[in-house]
Amino acid sequence: MEGISVTVDMVRSALQSFCFGGGQVTTKQLMAALGLECEAEKARLRRRLSDMVHHGELTRVAEGTFKYNFSHRPRNPQSFSKIWRFVRHAKPGWSFNSAALMTHLSYTQVSRYCAWLEEEGYICRSGRDGQTTLYQATRKADAHPETPYPPLRDADPFAKEKAAAARIVQLLLCHDPYSKKVATGVLEACQTLLSRFEKSFTQNENGQNTEGESHV
Repeated sequence: MEGISVTVDMVRSALQSFCFGGGQVTTKQLMAALGLECEAEKARLRRRLSDMVHHGELTRVAEGTFKYNFSHRPRNPQSFSKIWRFVRHAKPGWSFNSAALMTHLSYTQVSRYCAWLEEEGYICRSGRDGQTTLYQATRKADAHPETPYPPLRDADPFAKEKAAAARIVQLLLCHDPYSKKVATGVLEACQTLLSRFEKSFTQNENGQNTEGESHV
């Protein structure tokens, strides 16, 4: 069986769900939660975990047991540094497109980082070329040779619910479903999900009650 392709984002999301609130997770639990049956994908998961431990995003508390470091910011410092060097040394009148071209990075990477730089006062708009907005570095950028990094994103607002869903999967796949302890754990996780989604089930996005309406 070929299985699925294990991406870093998939692994990170599963880790954050299991470890939310200071919890720990085992390689076996992650394999079950991600539905991995192919040995090649299991090996890829182990490599992903080892890489994340090496970069400080993950802590190995025991063999096959991990704890996620939520204060760690996964980032490619080289990308930010490339853009920052371009920003500081480019002549006034550059665009996001030209920055992406000169740094060999994607437009999305450049535009997101530069939007933050503008908010922080490191760059400002210097005119337009047709429909294209042009920029230049500010004095603040000139006085700041070290690469500035954007702050951590806000925590996942559904982290608690994802952890509960992952807990249900882990309990049913890795333990005896007939066990009273497993049943209690599943009920507690279900209650977490219900407390979050029960109200929104009977309300539409405008806050109007939709209970009893047919959407067939």
